[in-house]
Amino acid sequence: MAATKWLRALNTISKEFDEDDLKPTLPVIVIPAFNPDQRLLHLVTTLQESRELFEAIVIVNDGSESPKLFTAIKPSENLHVLSHDKNCGKGAALKTAFRWVVDHKPSAPGVITADADGQHLPEDIVKVLEAFKQQPQALWLGSRNFKEKGIPLRSWLGNTFARYTFQLGLRIKVPDTQTGLRGIPYTLLADLIETPSNHYEFELDMLILAKQQGLQFSSVEITTVYEEGNASSHFKPLQDSIIIYKKFLKFSSVGIASASIDYGLFALIYGLTGEILVAIAAARMVSGVFNFTLNRQWVFGRGSSLTRDATKYTLLAVTLIGLNYIFTKSLLWLGVTPFIGKPLAEVIVFLLSYRFQKKLVFRSSTH
Repeated sequence: MAATKWLRALNTISKEFDEDDLKPTLPVIVIPAFNPDQRLLHLVTTLQESRELFEAIVIVNDGSESPKLFTAIKPSENLHVLSHDKNCGKGAALKTAFRWVVDHKPSAPGVITADADGQHLPEDIVKVLEAFKQQPQALWLGSRNFKEKGIPLRSWLGNTFARYTFQLGLRIKVPDTQTGLRGIPYTLLADLIETPSNHYEFELDMLILAKQQGLQFSSVEITTVYEEGNASSHFKPLQDSIIIYKKFLKFSSVGIASASIDYGLFALIYGLTGEILVAIAAARMVSGVFNFTLNRQWVFGRGSSLTRDATKYTLLAVTLIGLNYIFTKSLLWLGVTPFIGKPLAEVIVFLLSYRFQKKLVFRSSTH
């Protein structure tokens, strides 16, 4: 009888232990900070009122000029401050935090990233936390509404350009590509840590990596916060925009040069022969060698071996020639002359080309 009671007690303890062991942990909040002000302290204090929603807060001092504000943040069991000796960039700060999460919270479902400059309200961070809790396998974006009045022109232009570029070129459709308030699945952290980008372009590279992993994109609308002149922002519109879109802009410039060669040869050969397919194939052969060489060496960097890259590029080029022919011929049936129809077809082919070259041809150099 005593043995039976002991076995029942042991079974109850074992069941309770298993239930606790299987209980899912909570996400970690990550806040990169460079020269923050009192708003960071307010943000942390307010978030601690909802501490049941997250596992920990990790703040990364990215080489701020003064450590005084960070010394006012008292580390605790669920609050950790990491530091860089010098300013390394927002992407580098996020990667430092992600490494900490992988090392110290490997059972966390992911992280919630937020900015330290007051752009993200505590209640919006909580909204993303709660949404992420319901579906931690998706990449969640706290998205601003750019249709609201009072949006700064540079913010509207930057987001609009990025949104349509990603939608047309990479088939990534999200309402806000530049938001720093995100819920990131744990499965994405390892690839993000290995990403070479260290500045604002890191957040756009994150979207590409999520797309490559086949993750679902979800969004929560958040409050749009802009201060007068955006004084606390460390984003330099011209310099940082060039960094963010550097690869796509380089690809575009090579594409324009290749298109000029391609169209010139197409017009010459079509004018002499009247054969659309022959003109397209011959022009693409010459412009393709030019395009492949510059994209491999200058835009994407070397992929794998020259033979493998050239083989994959040739197969892609043949496919795109076929699509170009179909589009151009279809427009001709609609009464559009090839001298106009081919440039229209080239726009579609260009966007497809960027996507497939990045994902398939030179894939190993973009990870």
